[in-house]
Amino acid sequence: MEKWSAVYWCRFFSICRPLTLPAPWTATVGGKVAQVLFAGVTPGYASLYQVNAMVPAGIAAGPDVAVALSVDGQSSPPVTVAIQ
Repeated sequence: MEKWSAVYWCRFFSICRPLTLPAPWTATVGGKVAQVLFAGVTPGYASLYQVNAMVPAGIAAGPDVAVALSVDGQSSPPVTVAIQ
């Protein structure tokens, strides 16, 4: 079964601006490149951004899997998430 994950954040960028695909979004999950399915403003929220990405094959379930995002040359520090 394919798995996907939604990551939400605010204040990721120094200047708040709408960023959506086809900007060069990348995501890594557990150190592997993940396919980005959606990136943009979360519907119904003014400054909450959302990225939906597929969890790459071979990523084991666990309570502390590293996730990082990158766009327009800016990268987030990795955060850990639980994957079931």
